[in-house]
Amino acid sequence: MSYLSSKKIYPGNWANALNGWYKNIDTDDSGTDDKTKGGPTSVLAVPGYRYFQQRGYVAVTTASGDGAIASGNVIVPSPYRQDDTRTDITGMVISGSSALPAYVYRATLSVASGWDDGRVASGVYAATGNVITFATGLVSSGGVGEAVAQANITSTVSGTQAGEIFFAAGTAAVSAVPALTATGAAGVTAGNVYKELTAAATYKVLARESATATATSGGWYISAGDKAAGRAAYFVVEVCYIQPDEAPGYEDIEDYLIGRTVS
Repeated sequence: MSYLSSKKIYPGNWANALNGWYKNIDTDDSGTDDKTKGGPTSVLAVPGYRYFQQRGYVAVTTASGDGAIASGNVIVPSPYRQDDTRTDITGMVISGSSALPAYVYRATLSVASGWDDGRVASGVYAATGNVITFATGLVSSGGVGEAVAQANITSTVSGTQAGEIFFAAGTAAVSAVPALTATGAAGVTAGNVYKELTAAATYKVLARESATATATSGGWYISAGDKAAGRAAYFVVEVCYIQPDEAPGYEDIEDYLIGRTVS
């Protein structure tokens, strides 16, 4: 047979950004989370594959006199602002495995610009030439899949003192897109393929001399004036990835087995 027409359907409960916040609950006081067996919230948009989106931030509250910060753990904010038992998650982790690898296809990094409400700093300062990176560690951006899986922001704007550059609020970087646009071997380059994660990997924001450097260098800070006024800067990050879904279990068929009516 052939179909007369087709119809698109969308996930009915996807009403907002996924955010990636997810926390299992210890229901029997054993010290182990045992409420569910899931992971970060995902969308089963294509049968057999789960699509993940994780968003978070790194706050910058120190001035140059306090010492620069070269590595920051990402905070994945809890969507439950009125429930203090569901706290923010510190550390943005992608839980790939050898059986169910995760494939990163997008990473972004930006310096928050705020709403002109006096709470967000004008930007972030760093040593001249430094690059701010969002990645799974200090891996060269030229590695296999890294151009797709990491974001690097650069600046040529001079700071207020010698040897200093400025990343203005609103500065942003988006990773490469894993889409082949050429044929043959030239199309399959390190910058065109997904980054495969077969173990847990933690994303961080890092400072380094270049996008290919494999060690931290210098760091970032806000102006003394912003700090005195109680303002903070924020690196806002996002990573998106896909992962094969787990094999269905008893819970997926249980409703069809109980109380079945036999004609």
